[in-house]
Amino acid sequence: MSKTLTVRLEDDVADALEIEARRTNHSKGRIVRDALKEHLRKGHWSALEAFKKYAGIIGGPADLSTNRKYLVGLGKPRRP
Repeated sequence: MSKTLTVRLEDDVADALEIEARRTNHSKGRIVRDALKEHLRKGHWSALEAFKKYAGIIGGPADLSTNRKYLVGLGKPRRP
């Protein structure tokens, strides 16, 4: 059974979708379905992965919240 989903697209995205549909001779729905399947296949499920496009560069140690050496001095004034 298939389901219908309605989405709102910005004008530039809708225009690009229209151009791609004409270029490939595929329906817009097929292009969106294929893109969504590919996105989900890559496993973009983490919150960090979803946030990257809005945050720019995300860096730092992966164990920042669990490694006690990063917590030394937390809550203490920086200047003596």
